[in-house]
Amino acid sequence: MADKTKAKHEPEPEKEDLDDVPDPIDDGIRIELAQIYDTASRALLFVKTQQWWTVGSTLIVYIAFMAIAKLTGAGPAFVNKLTALLIVVACAAVFMLIIYQFWQHNELTRIQAVARHFSPAFQKIHGMKSKAEGDFHRYTLLTFMVIVVVLGAVVTHLGLQEIVLRRNL
Repeated sequence: MADKTKAKHEPEPEKEDLDDVPDPIDDGIRIELAQIYDTASRALLFVKTQQWWTVGSTLIVYIAFMAIAKLTGAGPAFVNKLTALLIVVACAAVFMLIIYQFWQHNELTRIQAVARHFSPAFQKIHGMKSKAEGDFHRYTLLTFMVIVVVLGAVVTHLGLQEIVLRRNL
């Protein structure tokens, strides 16, 4: 009778959901998956770095346009050509930022696919930041980057117009 009472008060071991348990894989496949995970993680960091580099280098090009206009004493025709280039550079930068965003999405999908084959402990730690939260952060930063590129182009355009106006005074 004591055994029955004792058994009632002991918590039952938790039953694991079979969907959460990774399929058993051999060491060779585990190593390959770890390499894929590592490669995707490095690619993700590279792409994020490239996005910021794109924003920074675009702003430097804008500054160079203004310096060229100022140093050459640019007239309206030359400033119009610089403005056309400014638009092309801005569009190219925004396009590249979006392409890099798709690349990030692909690497994250690869990481998620590989992570499903690792232990529940790994998956728990890996999943500490929700997908929705990560997406919100990524797309907020992308929006910020695009706004910086566009505002930089607007300020540069205004600066080029001011250079022409001061030259004509």
